[in-house]
Amino acid sequence: MTIWSPRLPETAEPIYSRIADALERDIRTGVLVPSSRLPTHRELARSLRITPVTVTRAYAEAMRRGLVESATGRGTFVRPTIGRRESVSASETDLATNIVSVPLPAPSRALMERAGEVLTTSTYVTGPGTERHRAAGAAWIGRDTDPARVVVTAGTQHALFLAFAATTRPGDVVFVEELTYHGVKGVAAMLGVRLEPLPLDRYGLMPDALDRACRGRMSSKVLYTMPSLHNPTGVVMPETRRREVAKVALTHGLTIIEDDVCGFLLEKTPSPLAAFAPDRTIFITGLGKALAPAMRVGYLSAPDGLLGRVQSALASTILFASPVMAEMAATWIEDGTAARVVAQKRAEVQLRNRLARRILQHASGDARSPHLWVELPKRWTADAFVEEARRRRVRVAAAASFAVREEAPRAIRVSIGAPATIAELEQALHVLAGIGEQRREEPVV
Repeated sequence: MTIWSPRLPETAEPIYSRIADALERDIRTGVLVPSSRLPTHRELARSLRITPVTVTRAYAEAMRRGLVESATGRGTFVRPTIGRRESVSASETDLATNIVSVPLPAPSRALMERAGEVLTTSTYVTGPGTERHRAAGAAWIGRDTDPARVVVTAGTQHALFLAFAATTRPGDVVFVEELTYHGVKGVAAMLGVRLEPLPLDRYGLMPDALDRACRGRMSSKVLYTMPSLHNPTGVVMPETRRREVAKVALTHGLTIIEDDVCGFLLEKTPSPLAAFAPDRTIFITGLGKALAPAMRVGYLSAPDGLLGRVQSALASTILFASPVMAEMAATWIEDGTAARVVAQKRAEVQLRNRLARRILQHASGDARSPHLWVELPKRWTADAFVEEARRRRVRVAAAASFAVREEAPRAIRVSIGAPATIAELEQALHVLAGIGEQRREEPVV
């Protein structure tokens, strides 16, 4: 609940009207943020030394003006769509979509002419991409990746599908973290593959648990994992842990599918699992998050033993990735545009992450992560919290979206990159913080 004791304007207006005027002033100037819970009638009456009836009339006047709303048993709140004049919006604030919005540079005339040339001269040929496009993918991946092992895909999600298609058959089991990227569940369902969840700790996937699973009755030959800025927890697996996971995989003959879609945000990153098990790892990444959602270009690097299967899966799905998009991607990688955009996004994410941690309690994950994992008070279920946030025009993702086990944690993922401005993000974060504070004061039903 917000501690609000207003300074009433000196006018001839009735007290209740002056309270409503003060409320409107403090909302418009940002003293009160959207979804703030106001003092109870008795508390404000005691603070101003007036009767509760006068406060009731004041709140009713504020509601008539469209400033506040009330909910039986919960109290009176500043309306979610009212706030500082420059940030008033009737639309939802998206803290569910995991992107980082920064302005992209306008394509140069030379780039557009080259893309147009590719558009008019390309023919239908199956294949993993031109030599230039694969070389750009290898440069993006880094670590002296061999371009001959790179396949250009229609985004990271497509790369993930190709990796699963190349390594599994219907009925197979794939090991995953017990909380995992929700798109994996869709791919597994489409291919008839079962996901077997493995426990996480604050360093990510636990090697001992992976070893036990490999020796158990539900053994698998494939592991899918996201060691860098894990989605949804935001954890970065330390290099020592990566070596241990790779060692277990090598011992049991596991193929690793390593998803590095958010790795671009780490200027200094531990070596990937692919560095410790190069002949057993399919490494996937892309440009949708790194540059822009419309840049549907992904890169997959596969060992020789799996490269042919990946290429066959590519030919069976889209024949080949868009040469126009691949050309634009290659140009931006080569001329430094991609690196400059990434630098902007790194700085923006770190700024937003610091802001989010100041406002949200129980937020965890790496300080460079574009999303935070937030454990909720015991009186909230994740689904109820998400619904209440949606009612207040803020979208977040419930833990159930990422849980592989039947029971999901009491937690949400808050993605901090989608709002266009810091002010919009801050406003939405205060909404979430206010919901948590509100519920803790109420009895559990």
